[in-house]
Amino acid sequence: MSYQVYKMLHIVSIVIFFSCFYASIQSNFSMKLKKILMGVMSLIILVAGMGLIARLGIPHGEPWPLWLKAKLGIWAVVVIGAPVVNKRFSVHAHKYFWVCTVLLVVASYMANYKI
Repeated sequence: MSYQVYKMLHIVSIVIFFSCFYASIQSNFSMKLKKILMGVMSLIILVAGMGLIARLGIPHGEPWPLWLKAKLGIWAVVVIGAPVVNKRFSVHAHKYFWVCTVLLVVASYMANYKI
């Protein structure tokens, strides 16, 4: 697939993931479809991101640049933390959503400017 296809898949899946996360915060009842969709979208985010890495020409086996390691760390914090905070610490879920939004902006900045 081309770079543009991977990029669109990556961005659209991030938007759907954050939409499902916010919808799960807003609703008072547990909906299985939202959880499944969040899990599938997090996998697509990872796969499309790895496709983007390949299309950027970062060689396999070489150490990754710092911006890429930071983006993967941010992805892990958001994807692992979202369901945990939503289920165990639902009182703080709104705050965590806004923290994740700031992390999304930081990750986008790093990806665009390759810091």
